[in-house]
Amino acid sequence: MEPETADTRMSMSVIAHAAHLVAVADYGTGRLIQLNPAGRRLMGLVDEAAVTARRAPEFFTDVGLVQAPEMETALLEQGQWEGRSEFRNFVTGEPIPVTLSTFVIEHTEDHRPAVIACIAQDLRTAPEHEHRLHTALEASAYRAREQQVLAELSRLAVDGDLDAVAAAAADAAAALMGVNCASVARAAEPGGTLQVLAYRGQPPAATVFAPGPDSQPGYAAATGEVVICPDRYGERRFATAAMSARRLRSGVCVPIGAETVWGVLTAHSARPREYTDREVMFLRSVTAVLAAAIRRIDAEEALRYQSLHDPLTGLPNRALVRRRIDAALDAPPGPESPVAVLLIDLDGFKILNDRLGHAGGDDALIRWAEQLRTVVRPTDTVARIGGDEFLIVCPAILAEDALTIATRITELQVGDHAVGQGLPVAASVGIALAGPGETRERLIRRADTAMYQAKATGTGYALAP
Repeated sequence: MEPETADTRMSMSVIAHAAHLVAVADYGTGRLIQLNPAGRRLMGLVDEAAVTARRAPEFFTDVGLVQAPEMETALLEQGQWEGRSEFRNFVTGEPIPVTLSTFVIEHTEDHRPAVIACIAQDLRTAPEHEHRLHTALEASAYRAREQQVLAELSRLAVDGDLDAVAAAAADAAAALMGVNCASVARAAEPGGTLQVLAYRGQPPAATVFAPGPDSQPGYAAATGEVVICPDRYGERRFATAAMSARRLRSGVCVPIGAETVWGVLTAHSARPREYTDREVMFLRSVTAVLAAAIRRIDAEEALRYQSLHDPLTGLPNRALVRRRIDAALDAPPGPESPVAVLLIDLDGFKILNDRLGHAGGDDALIRWAEQLRTVVRPTDTVARIGGDEFLIVCPAILAEDALTIATRITELQVGDHAVGQGLPVAASVGIALAGPGETRERLIRRADTAMYQAKATGTGYALAP
């Protein structure tokens, strides 16, 4: 055992006095087992506790991590990997270009890597040609990472919701550009305040951006152009008070949307910096994916709206009103009836339609729908379920309040609004209050029966027993 102990001590001495970073790590967990003094100085780790608390992947920047899959495959298949990569100093965050040699020094019983070692040389102290090689590697790695991020974002844009796509876009901008924060903000209306949908980065998170020249995002939305601010201290085009309050010095804002600006993608840093053409091109690519996702989401929303609303009056249709009844019936019980249904039929509408023609009849129905909205509560749903049939859902309502609404309906005059001709059209209303164990189908049938009773008796409305 003595010769082995001597060899071990010799190896430890060589590692300790090596001029370059030498590290030993557990392959399975990534935990650091040993890091020599040169490595600690390079990475900004002052003591053994700081070393053992770290995992190997934490040593790399996003650029360096691009090669992780290639490195892992080489270690599994060949037991070693050599190439150029990028570390980051844990104290300053500064990227450190390195040449890296990684190899397996212990295997498990099933011949998988158990312990690995790596030797890294700081390229900042290497000859100039090494710097050029690293610059080329960095550009290649950035492009690979950029393509990967855009591909992932594009996949999400195919079927993800707006919040998910916006969050992924903000994540991509913050990660690839190395900025302190990034966000996606939406213009509620042209020239108005921008509402932040997604934010990634240092607190406090932004929630709104002022419109127009009152903020950099607002200015980008108003002009429809990319707005770059290398340092807010020299900025004169727009107000920088919001940047100052959040301790930001520079930023770039890219409008989302071509013909109409939908919103803005922002990226800001706490230090003055230039934003390269490559970075702006990447942000433009992100906004292009965002714009495509927004068009898809808007189209889906329009189709969903059309499927649930009457095309003539814009009121909810039969499909949507059924959902509203079910929701009201499922609500927790209270002192009121869980729901009342008022079924309305326009008496004499056929005569009006024949007299005025289809266009005049449609105009009368539109105006009737507008009037119905004025006699119900904000929580009620007014729906058109047939030619001249309407249905109102009143959740959590007392019987006397339902009767009051029915009375107001019978007092409405359709003819007064039918292109100025007072034709004899009135409403018959059937009212049904939900009882214990009520179903939607039974509730509507009861209201329908009550409506025909009101029509037969001429009382205007009737309450189902």
